[in-house]
Amino acid sequence: MANDTFSFSSPDDQETAVLQPVATDGLFAAADSGTATPQQSDNGTNNHADNTAYVGEHVMASTTAKSHGKAARIAIITIFAVLLAALIAYFFVGRWYFQDKAAPGVHLGNVSVMGQTREELANTVKQRLNNTTVTFTAEGNSVKASLKDLGVTVDTDKTVDALLNAKTGDVAKLNIFDQPHIALTATTDKETAEQFVTAGLVDEADRAQIATVVYNKSTKQFDYTAGQDGKGPDINVVNAAVKEAVATPGENATVPVKLQTAKNPIDDASAQQTQFDANAKLGLKLTVDNGVNKSVTIPADTIASFLKPTVNKAGGTMSLVVDRDAITKYVTSDSVTKELTVPKVTREVYITPKDEGGVEIGADKTLGVDGIEVTGAGDAPERLATAIEQNQSTDSTVAVKDSPYDVKQVEVPHNFDTANGDKWVHVDLTNQTATAYQGTTVVKKFNIASGKPTADGSMLSDTGTFYVYLKYESQTMVGEGYNQPGTPWISYYNGGEALHGVPAYMWGEHPIYVQQGIPGSHGCINMQVADASGCTTLPPSALVWSLMAPHRLPVRRCARLVRMPPDGRAATPADSIHV
Repeated sequence: MANDTFSFSSPDDQETAVLQPVATDGLFAAADSGTATPQQSDNGTNNHADNTAYVGEHVMASTTAKSHGKAARIAIITIFAVLLAALIAYFFVGRWYFQDKAAPGVHLGNVSVMGQTREELANTVKQRLNNTTVTFTAEGNSVKASLKDLGVTVDTDKTVDALLNAKTGDVAKLNIFDQPHIALTATTDKETAEQFVTAGLVDEADRAQIATVVYNKSTKQFDYTAGQDGKGPDINVVNAAVKEAVATPGENATVPVKLQTAKNPIDDASAQQTQFDANAKLGLKLTVDNGVNKSVTIPADTIASFLKPTVNKAGGTMSLVVDRDAITKYVTSDSVTKELTVPKVTREVYITPKDEGGVEIGADKTLGVDGIEVTGAGDAPERLATAIEQNQSTDSTVAVKDSPYDVKQVEVPHNFDTANGDKWVHVDLTNQTATAYQGTTVVKKFNIASGKPTADGSMLSDTGTFYVYLKYESQTMVGEGYNQPGTPWISYYNGGEALHGVPAYMWGEHPIYVQQGIPGSHGCINMQVADASGCTTLPPSALVWSLMAPHRLPVRRCARLVRMPPDGRAATPADSIHV
């Protein structure tokens, strides 16, 4: 068997090898006759036993091979199925797990943040930010800077958003081979970076100095300082280092930088003109008011805060810019708002006692005041900014809300029937006297001069009880046939009738001898100046009865007599008298 060799001709050979079927007895079946034909060996003898053994061995080998092939195919299919199941599971589980977390492969700079929640990402950003430093070296000096020192302002929320959205789409998000590296979302200020590094690497005397215009609070003026050339760091290297630090937060880098010639980029004449323009605007009269009755004049120090000398390095110029945001902040500040706010005050109107009718007497215990509330800046910032730009003074008004005052009726207080009670005055027209009382207690009695008797009685003083509704410390009293400037201590109680003093200089023109009690007025109750002044100092609830004896006394009603300012406006009564 071992020496048997089976060969098959190639497709190009003319011969064809035929494999004979195997009979049940282990012999090859006859191809044509259907009878068994003994298999012959190479030496021409029958080798029945050997051939039988070979055939059996061949069949077993063939069966084993087929079994192994089937097992391999099953294994492959199984492995494929397991992998597919794993992928499906990874997809659905991963999609759920990473829906609110950083996706696989996402990095903040060089640090993986896979699986971190928003809160965890925010903490990571802050931690990496705080740990980021750049050390600049030059000519034996060094300066260590944080991102804040270099003028970098990081937006943590937007950085977190960028990390969470670094990969989008369910399939792409779970792709572990995609490894995005996200930088900080930040703004940079190159000027700040240059100034910080320059201050750390270059002695102050050797630095380039830019021309400046700065407000001096002591002199209330803008000062000008000329610029000068000097040394400074290679700003391109500084900017590149800042960019790299933003891209890879949390790293500690050391960056060598060369010092080079730095020039003052601003034309001195331009800076001096800016100084002149700024100082001219400090003298403007600028006000902000509530549109009603209160205003604030903006001081020079505050106007100066609105003015921003601005440098244009590319153009080599300096100009003055009006900061509208600063104006808005000022006009809506607590100090200005408080000054322009008017608290609402309820008007309290005196009425007669309710048991006497409760009638308004025309006098106020408390004047009503409309409330004014500042609700916003209104057009004040724009109006002020435009005026400053045009170098003009102006008024401006903030937005306000009006609250009309409420009205409350208050009974006139009085207590005249007890000893040492409320003060009041009794005017006796028959005897031309007035008596001051405190309750039932007599305080003082003095002469008066009432209305002059005439044929028609037109000048006689009216009798009754009246409430004083208006008072002046001094007034020019004008009527038919008279004009008396500087009349003191006037208290109107009945239309044009009043209590008032008569100084000596009036006696010649109006011979009203109040010392003697001689009637002669136009209807008013005239008194000596001291007595009239004393009446106005009576406390609330003083009462004046005006009557002709033997007339029956009228029902007592208290009239408020309030000392009024010279402008004639109503005032809160601090004193009172009744007539």
